Formats: sequence, C-alpha cells, structure tokens
Amino acid sequence: MKVLVNSTALLAPLTGIGQYIRHLFTAMSAHQSVEMHYFDGTGVSTKMRDSGASGQITENRMRGARVARQLYGLAKRWIPKPRSLRRMAEKASFEWHTRHMGADAIYHEPNFLPLPYRGPMVLTIYDLSCFDHPASHPIERVRMMEKELPKAIERADHVLVISKATQASLQQWFAVPTHKITNTYLAADARFQPRSTDVLQAALYAFNLVPSEYVLCVGTLEPRKNLITLFEAYSRLPAALRKRYPLVLAGMKGWHTDAMMSSAQALLARQELRILGYVSDASVANLYSGAAAVCYPSRYEGFGLPALEAMASGVPVLCSNATSLPEVVGSDGLLIDPDDVLGFTEGLRQVLEDRVFAQALGLRGLARSKTFSWEKCATETLSVYAQVLAQRRGGS
Repeated sequence: MKVLVNSTALLAPLTGIGQYIRHLFTAMSAHQSVEMHYFDGTGVSTKMRDSGASGQITENRMRGARVARQLYGLAKRWIPKPRSLRRMAEKASFEWHTRHMGADAIYHEPNFLPLPYRGPMVLTIYDLSCFDHPASHPIERVRMMEKELPKAIERADHVLVISKATQASLQQWFAVPTHKITNTYLAADARFQPRSTDVLQAALYAFNLVPSEYVLCVGTLEPRKNLITLFEAYSRLPAALRKRYPLVLAGMKGWHTDAMMSSAQALLARQELRILGYVSDASVANLYSGAAAVCYPSRYEGFGLPALEAMASGVPVLCSNATSLPEVVGSDGLLIDPDDVLGFTEGLRQVLEDRVFAQALGLRGLARSKTFSWEKCATETLSVYAQVLAQRRGGS
C-alpha cells in the first residue's frame, strides 16, 4: 500500500500535529506492506524529514523557525495576505511532485486542509476549536478555517478524529455521517516514563529544579489552556506549599497572552512561578517525570496529550473535566470543572500534602497510559486506508 502524507509540520518545532505525524507514521512504516512517501514542501521522499532519532530540536532548526517567523512578520507589512501566497506555493509544489503517484496511493492530510490531489484522501481532524471557540484564535486563522475546512471535509473519503469529543463537535458543525468517521486515540512516546531521582537531579539542574518539588503545566500558552484559573488556584495554596513547590510552565508562547501574563505578575514577583518557554523533547520528558504533580486545566482539547504524557511518566495528574480529557484520564486522575478555582486548589493541596495518595494516583495513571499505543493507532489507521481503497475500487 502506498501512503502519501503531508509532513511539512515536522519542519517547525513540534507541537501536537508534528508529534502525531512523527509517531503515527514511524509506527506505520514498520508494517512491511506499507510504502511511505513524505511531502516536505520541496519534494517527496520515502524518508521522513524529522528532528532526528533522539527527538531533539536542533538549535539550527530553532533558529530557522525564529527567522521564518520574523520574515513572515515583515511580509505581513509589505505583502497582502502572505499566508495565502505561501499556501498557493505549497499547493503548486505538491501538485507537481505528486503528479506521478497514481490512483493507488492514498493521501493522508494530517494538517486539517488538504492539498490538491486526484486520488483517495483521508483527513485528520484534531478539534473544532476555531468553530467552538473562535475568540481564542487569531482572526486570520478562523476565517481561513471557516472558508476551507467545510470543503476539505466534503472532499475527504474518510475523516479520522482523535477523540469522541472531536467526533461529536464535527458532527454538530458539519453533519458528517458516522460511517465516514473513525476515532483513533493517540499515545505517549516511549521517552515518557518514570525516572530515578539520580537521573532527574542531573537533568533538572539546568532548570534549577529539584525532583518531586514543583508543579508542572505543559502546553502552548494560549487562552484555551485556562492558565488564569491555574494561577488563581495555585495562589490560594498555603504559602509554605507555594514556597516548596513552585509552579513551572513549559511551552511556546502562543496568542492572546496579555491577560494571562497580567494575571501572573504577583506569582512572578514572588518567584513562585517559572515560565520556561519552549523546552526540547528530551528535556520535557525529564520535566514530567520530576514533577510532584502535573496540572492541566485546559478548557478545550481534541485529545489532551500532555495529560497522557504525565500519566506515562508516573506523575499524578489534575486536569479539567472538559471535552476529551475524561476519555484520556478516566478515573485515574483528578478531574475538575475548568471554572472551579477552589476545586483545583484543593486538588493541588491534596496531592502535595498527601504523598501516599499522590503516589497511588501516579501508579494508576501509569497503568492506564499503557492502554494507549501508537502501534494500535497505526493499525486502526491502516484499516481505514484499506476501507477507502476498497470503496474506491468498488465504485470505479
């Protein structure tokens, strides 16, 4: 089976979509019946252009991403709709480099909006946040999704979603028939695992952190992550707990962060909050494993991979009970209403003061995390491909 995938999301520091591409198609390529082809923006290769076997983002790639953002900022000043021009160039390149792929190659678009292709196509939809919560996104992105996503869904032979919550939202907005949708859960990478104190002491030294003596939150800094609630809940903890367990944020700066940063000033001034910014893949695994607890109060998730990564690291998880997170965490973490500030405060106090309870919760989460795997996700995705190809052949 020939599989063509748009892998351009791997060329920037990896967020959720990049991680999905890396792990799903690495697992899929282990199947001898699969012949992978990756479009990287400039051509098609049978090898994945990734950040390296270690999963670390190189300084050159980080520097390149910064330069690209700077150039894009300049382009917005002088060129009308630079994102549209970039999209046009990407479409032209994709059409040219895939013109000989043939009808037997199935195209998988993991980045919402497909490129021009005449053969069978599968689309992955992670969430419908641009429709469910448009105010939490840049207006340019919302308008593009409103214009392009309905056409993409209509054109797709099949749609993959990553949670039942996303499927419900997809069907609410676009009335996609159930037989055209398949839910394939994500998984945590193998590097997310419990680690010894000796290993963690050396790894966390660069962050000036002590194993099991901080609260962690990981994710892009943006409104739907609900960090203002986290800051308020954390600030209500007893001063002694805040002194012993600082709150640590790891993740790239996103958009609409002014209100969030304003709410963080008191914690920053008392040095109870540390904002690390982007952290490499290798380092973030150590951050998870070394945390006393991971708190993820997000209002909206397509899946909620940080919660699963924390569970795989053997760390107790507190998260909101919104959208997909109950599917991931189940009863093996503390689920709290995203607006319940006092609930998050009490949950944090409980896991920080009662370490026996925290350890038991961490072990339950670790066991649950093992029920998710990329191999299972790859097998289920290949089954969808086979179904689509059979339908195409039957209809031809």
